[in-house]
Amino acid sequence: MAQHAQHPHAEGALARETLAHTTKAHSTSYHEPGTMDITAQERTFVTFMRFVSRMAMLIAVFLLLLALING
Repeated sequence: MAQHAQHPHAEGALARETLAHTTKAHSTSYHEPGTMDITAQERTFVTFMRFVSRMAMLIAVFLLLLALING
């Protein structure tokens, strides 16, 4: 449960303390854009796109056959 301040000045102090702690940026490492190895992500994306393409074609063929059968 949230704790409620008893005095108005204590509530302001709590707000200032919370704001002071949440606005600090903590940098734990440095990253240079463009240096990360993304071969695994690229393979996963290609596999996913191949799957989606094949499923879309399969669904289209299925719907076409359904339309032909039902007239």
